Amino acid sequence: MLALLVLCALAGEDGHPVVSVTRVHAGSTWSLADGVLSRDSEPVAQGVIGAPAFGGRAVAVARVVEEPVGTELVVFEQGKARVLVGLEARPDRVSLTPDGAFAAYVSGRTGLASVWIVDLRDGATRQLTNVGVRPAKGSAPAGFVPPPLDPPRFECSLLVWESPTGAQQVSWR
Repeated sequence: MLALLVLCALAGEDGHPVVSVTRVHAGSTWSLADGVLSRDSEPVAQGVIGAPAFGGRAVAVARVVEEPVGTELVVFEQGKARVLVGLEARPDRVSLTPDGAFAAYVSGRTGLASVWIVDLRDGATRQLTNVGVRPAKGSAPAGFVPPPLDPPRFECSLLVWESPTGAQQVSWR
């Protein structure tokens, strides 16, 4: 039986959301409490922000490695962890395709919070929103697509999410 429990508070002392999760996935029990991700009661990552993403045999998280905003996207597959997206991208709000082959995340590496995708097989990344849009002082620039409030959801060939201005979607294939 698959068990999932998610509890969220507004924010912890560090400003990141407080999330607790327990889930059986790919033969292991994964839990997140106080920013520590554990597999079968053994800690595997600290500084985790947001909820872990589950897909296929993979589990992905964003974790803080340099305060205040130095984050990386880490994926766990077959008992091994690897960094897919490093500090330069400051990834957060991570989700996985149901087969665990791709991860979506939000990054502000271009100066605007945008949705990106990474192929778990080869690490290739691609920007999906706000491509070529440049930041503007005082207002959102023309063509700006607001980022998700929570991790985007994969629905067939679309990524969908709620933003501060309403529902958004983009093709990711």
